[in-house]
Amino acid sequence: MSGTEDFLRRHRGLRKYVLSGEEIVFATHRHWILLWEPALTTVGSFALLVAIFLGASSGMRDVLVWLFWAWALVALRFVWKYVEWRQDWLLMTKLRLMSVTGFLVQTVATMPRDKVTDIGYRQNLLGQLLNYGTFHFESAGQEQELNTVDYVPSSATLYRALMEDLFHPTPEKEPRPVAMPPSIMPPRQEEADDDAGIPSTPRTQRIKVRPVDPAG
Repeated sequence: MSGTEDFLRRHRGLRKYVLSGEEIVFATHRHWILLWEPALTTVGSFALLVAIFLGASSGMRDVLVWLFWAWALVALRFVWKYVEWRQDWLLMTKLRLMSVTGFLVQTVATMPRDKVTDIGYRQNLLGQLLNYGTFHFESAGQEQELNTVDYVPSSATLYRALMEDLFHPTPEKEPRPVAMPPSIMPPRQEEADDDAGIPSTPRTQRIKVRPVDPAG
């Protein structure tokens, strides 16, 4: 089983977007920093709820019930964000770049690989610390849906891989012209004729003829 087939077997939701025989080069979620705020909000509000519960009197039971349901909504928001994060993909295949986003309503944006003319890359201070960055793809002066992709993990490594694969193909993909050293340069035409045994055309010579004296 190929790597692409094994990947699609584990992530069946992407199978409908990948063509038959299309090989996946890489696939990644967005960086986990997107879950940082929902996770902190959920944990922080739960700690506040526990503190209120420990210090509350018996007469505040109804208030505590409402506070608990409010926290449940915060926790549900975190679950929703997590599911969305799991459904968010950035892929590159041998044919195209592709972004899949959304849970109930999914959005797919693609860009053919041979249309990519430039890649912009930006990484702020927090991105350098947590290893994520933002990519900006340009395509022959045209505005594309897959234009800016942010919070890409391992972005520095991925940037080098993209530049190598898209703009610096290996010699097997696109052979480079080979400079011929002087020792094996093709011979000049005169030398080639001599080596082949073909006589070269002699140069035209001027012959001076002296006039003959009739008297001898």
